[in-house]
Amino acid sequence: MVDATTLLDLLTPLPVCARRLWLHTPGVMATVPMIRGTFGAALHALDRAAYDTVFEGGTGPAHTRQPGYILRPAPPDSQESPAIEWLLIGGSVIAHDAVCLRAWDRACGMGLGKRRESFTVRGVRPLGPGRQVGALGAPARAWSLGEVAWPLEGDPASMPCRLTFPTPLRLLRHSKLISTPTYADLIVGIMHRLRSRLSEEGQATLAAIQPELLEIARATPAEPWVGARLDLHRYSARQARELEFWGVTGYLQLPSGPGPCWPLLAAAEWLHLGKSTIVGLGQLRIEPYEAVRRRPVAGVRE
Repeated sequence: MVDATTLLDLLTPLPVCARRLWLHTPGVMATVPMIRGTFGAALHALDRAAYDTVFEGGTGPAHTRQPGYILRPAPPDSQESPAIEWLLIGGSVIAHDAVCLRAWDRACGMGLGKRRESFTVRGVRPLGPGRQVGALGAPARAWSLGEVAWPLEGDPASMPCRLTFPTPLRLLRHSKLISTPTYADLIVGIMHRLRSRLSEEGQATLAAIQPELLEIARATPAEPWVGARLDLHRYSARQARELEFWGVTGYLQLPSGPGPCWPLLAAAEWLHLGKSTIVGLGQLRIEPYEAVRRRPVAGVRE
């Protein structure tokens, strides 16, 4: 029988190194895709092997590779603004942490926007597995996804909660966007994110417990999805064309809690779900059920 301990053991071999970067971007309304492009170009020029591992997911078959990083906006209540959160995921990626830090220095000089305006990283704070924000300038340590903490008080399995997606969630079924995701859809999305990051042993374990996880998810009480379509448009200088990131934002409430699948949700706060996670899409926030149930989603009537 699958329980939380089984899932935490599955997550334990996966390390994460997370930081919050406080930026100064004079003269530019910087976006995460814009910053990602400059950081990627800097890392590519500095160390091609590091770039291939961090940005391309290594050298295996394309369908098995996932980029080993995430860039996302920092929460609006962060101590510094504007700020982004930068995550490195997996031991082979974290091994390039030092060269990645040098790439940030290089990216600052390369600049942003059409006029290539230089920017600065004013400060860096480490992020911990319980959402802790460390002191400015403190060193970051890698921690295991098995250490992730449930962000609400009480028993994680039975604690009512709201699963909120503030940025577009892009889950597909038969190449079509899932516009009203269910709890089972979210669990499938998390398992997909995990699969290519696990060892062969971990993948075998996940495959063995997947049917039971889906059974649990389908049997878990959930209120109907509340959300709206949200499409983002970004210009890619590298591809010289406009890119469209289509998805849905909104929330799903679990009035009886998430059940034993809760470690997967806690991990998904860091891994994200669906497509285009590298620029912060598919970000999950686990929030209190009661405290936020009357807060509307932009553009959505409850």
